[in-house]
Amino acid sequence: MTVRRERRRSRNGHERSIIMIEFVFRWPDGEKEHVRQVAQASNLRDARAEERAMIRDREGRAWHGRKEVTPTFEEWFNGRFWEEWVIGQMNKPSEQQSKRTVFKCHLKDHFGKLRLSEIAEGSHVAQFKANLAKKMNAGDLSKKSINNILAVLSKSLRYAEEARVIERAPQVKLYRLERPEIEWWEFEQYPRVLTAAREEGPEWHAAVCLAGEAGLRIGEVRALKWERDIDLVAGMITVNEQTRNGITGTPKGRTRRKVPMTSALLDAIKGLSVVRRGHVIRNNDGTPLRDGQTIHASYRICRKAGLPERGWHCLRHTFGTHAALLGANPWRLMGWMGHKTITETLRYVHVAEDHQRPLPENVIAAGRGEADPDRRIVRMLGARIATPAQHTTPLDTESAQCTRP
Repeated sequence: MTVRRERRRSRNGHERSIIMIEFVFRWPDGEKEHVRQVAQASNLRDARAEERAMIRDREGRAWHGRKEVTPTFEEWFNGRFWEEWVIGQMNKPSEQQSKRTVFKCHLKDHFGKLRLSEIAEGSHVAQFKANLAKKMNAGDLSKKSINNILAVLSKSLRYAEEARVIERAPQVKLYRLERPEIEWWEFEQYPRVLTAAREEGPEWHAAVCLAGEAGLRIGEVRALKWERDIDLVAGMITVNEQTRNGITGTPKGRTRRKVPMTSALLDAIKGLSVVRRGHVIRNNDGTPLRDGQTIHASYRICRKAGLPERGWHCLRHTFGTHAALLGANPWRLMGWMGHKTITETLRYVHVAEDHQRPLPENVIAAGRGEADPDRRIVRMLGARIATPAQHTTPLDTESAQCTRP
């Protein structure tokens, strides 16, 4: 039996003094239980009394043939962790669905039947990480996907430590990764996307304008509603919700924001021949668009424009990059795009600094005479719809496909 003081460094780097209780208890069936945990007492005398009480408790349970065991990972994940952390911390529906998918597809097979004490004491995490690395090398998983899986595992185990179900959670280190490069359309290419979208129909033209002229995510486009989010008089859009995988919730980052409409976007919205109630972009029967519909539409529009297939997020990147090239205030651009930190917005500013482009003359002319800097940027963004090819940067064969700075 051992009761001793130890110095322990917390996650924030501070050291603190703790009292550790450590002993080995032999159960009637011969199994040995190694107990090692932090004492609740603040002095050694009370800690020794706490240790004796723990031994007496085990002796009493051994007499009655009972033995306390930690739950399995599956019982813990779908039980207390889900109720107390995922639900209790009010995770968004999309976050809940993501955690369920990670557990079902990756964590359940490897950890589901293991008890939390076994995971904490064994090398199961290292083995699991090695298996994920093999899948990454085979091209089945990306490093970012692996980090997402490991983050869910780490949080569930760390909460078990916080809840004193296990003494200490195993360390789950994430991989270092670089942010992916921003993909965006050049000033010459963007009007081609708009033209192809117009040929697909007024709804798809408006959807492309919402992404490329206001920087909306495609989930936010799907959730946009006439009565609540569209102000045609003021020329403003309010982003309140997003729809992803059929689930509607708050936008990414839980940030509600307002975005001014460019002239091109305002014309596209006014050109929709629908009763101005319900979803702005929708099916003929009034139902909202599904994820698959929008994904395939984006690829179809790119092919029609003679450009490589790109997702909707390329249009959002185009909005942010062009606004930065035109000199938008980063803090204002941060609000328009709904970023949580200025660091995310500065990615577009750095791209604009590293990849300067001569601005088309008609875009420059659209901003002349406007004293307000934000309105000037909005006017210049709206003029990109008819950018003459002769005023844009000459592109070589490779960059003409799609700019990847």
